[in-house]
Amino acid sequence: MGENETNLLKLVKECLSIVDSSTLKDKELNMLIEAAKKDLERVGVNVEEHLEDDLMKNTIVIYVKAHYGDGDMNKKIEYLKRYKSNLRELQFSEEYQKEAREEVDNNA
Repeated sequence: MGENETNLLKLVKECLSIVDSSTLKDKELNMLIEAAKKDLERVGVNVEEHLEDDLMKNTIVIYVKAHYGDGDMNKKIEYLKRYKSNLRELQFSEEYQKEAREEVDNNA
């Protein structure tokens, strides 16, 4: 696991109030982190280039919160709404678009 992934797992655990030394849920959390990244990539967001970006980290954390555990359904629905809002912002922002970045690189 790379440094970015380790830091992201640490951040997710902190946001879920899980003690960093606890590893019981790490597989599930890593699966949800990867699912969030894949979902963002699916709509053309350049995730890897922006993993240190606070908006990207926030979006991934919100995705995990929406899909983790058996918590309050109203909170899960709210997290999903927030995730979809962030997803749209990232999707339609030229700064985060994978294709726009690749076109600039190809034209250089």
